[in-house]
Amino acid sequence: MSARRWRPLVKVVRLVLVLTVLAFAFGLVNFLLVFQRSFERSTAPTQAIIVMGAAEFNGVPSSVLEARLKTADDLYRRGVAPRVIVVGGSERGDHYSEAGVGVSVLAKLGVPTDDLYAHAVGNDTYDSLASLVPYLRAHGIQRVTIVSDGFHLYRSMSIASSLGLQVRGYADLGSPIHGWLELTYLLRETVAVSGARIIGYEEESEIRHGT
Repeated sequence: MSARRWRPLVKVVRLVLVLTVLAFAFGLVNFLLVFQRSFERSTAPTQAIIVMGAAEFNGVPSSVLEARLKTADDLYRRGVAPRVIVVGGSERGDHYSEAGVGVSVLAKLGVPTDDLYAHAVGNDTYDSLASLVPYLRAHGIQRVTIVSDGFHLYRSMSIASSLGLQVRGYADLGSPIHGWLELTYLLRETVAVSGARIIGYEEESEIRHGT
């Protein structure tokens, strides 16, 4: 086969290699952003602490949710914000919501009920935060501190920022997710962030739920 006949194949191979390198670089940048944000623990004053929901089991918080709630309680007592909001809906058939369980735990820890709000709406991070915005606006809240596991902070904060909020982040203390398991979550978050950078967080949420 002559060199001329090889040229189209060489061009295709080069294109594939270039696209592969670009895709890897794109993913690596996003991974580094997610990883870097996972260490954030800002104590700058804000107007509300938002606790991202996590699993609950028949009214009992999972160890992941419990760690987030204890961190929020600590921040509240340190005067970071005068209000704590817990977000998170419920699975079909559940009698409890993540938000409701979270507020119940915080009340038992001593946070006054007047300073608590359970936002039991949303099936994912985008849904929960987007549906919370009207409540925040109605109460004049724009500056918030998001509490979640470190690997989840970048996406949560990016979504909140895209919704017009001024955001700080605090990686929860005592999370049971660490080591190799944490790495898998960091990689999963990298995939979610990379996809959202291409199509948007709202669109990604709609695709996930088939709406």
